[in-house]
Amino acid sequence: MDPIPVLRRTALFGGVPADQLEPLIPAIRSRSYSRGSYLFHEGDPGTTFYVMHTGQVKIARLGRQGEEAVFAILLPGDTFGELALFEDNATRTADAQAMELTECLTLERQAFVTFIDQHSELTRHVIRVLSGYIRGMDESFSEAAFLDIPGRVAKKLLELAETHGEPADGGTRITLRLTQRTLAGMVAASRENVNRALSRLSARGDIALEGGYISILRPAELRKRV
Repeated sequence: MDPIPVLRRTALFGGVPADQLEPLIPAIRSRSYSRGSYLFHEGDPGTTFYVMHTGQVKIARLGRQGEEAVFAILLPGDTFGELALFEDNATRTADAQAMELTECLTLERQAFVTFIDQHSELTRHVIRVLSGYIRGMDESFSEAAFLDIPGRVAKKLLELAETHGEPADGGTRITLRLTQRTLAGMVAASRENVNRALSRLSARGDIALEGGYISILRPAELRKRV
């Protein structure tokens, strides 16, 4: 596999000319992860940067009672693990688990930091990417505080349809195969409450549930919930 096209498919490296990325090639490794396996656990050393090539990865954290908070579902073209690379002796703050057979490119901290130091324009871009991530976390906390569970479910489905949707049968099909437990972790709710919210939205005709996938049929009705 040529790593340069994979890197240039990401938001982080997409604007960097291919010849400027070539010095990274000796430090890049390709790794595969079977479905259900962990790329890293909370508390592990944060020394590696990941670029998704194929598959799907869930970034999540388990609470003391076994409840799950899902921070992100990542697909090919996404990157993760950047934040820890900017802190000495950093550790992971969440788990990364492959939801299906996944292949990633990995880059160790020193090679990444050296590359950033040599490309000041990329430093600014990394800051923008990380700032966007932090804003997203702030919005998630606000949603948990001010929206009821059906509202949080509706808002998350609209977001997923925008970022991971494709036209299908008069609506937009979310291409992620989400379990109710994963969706519950994304909206800070119990699986039972998310199941009730999805059932109501389906009964109203706002969404369709089929084979583990969700399609948005009436987005305007979902927006009324948020």
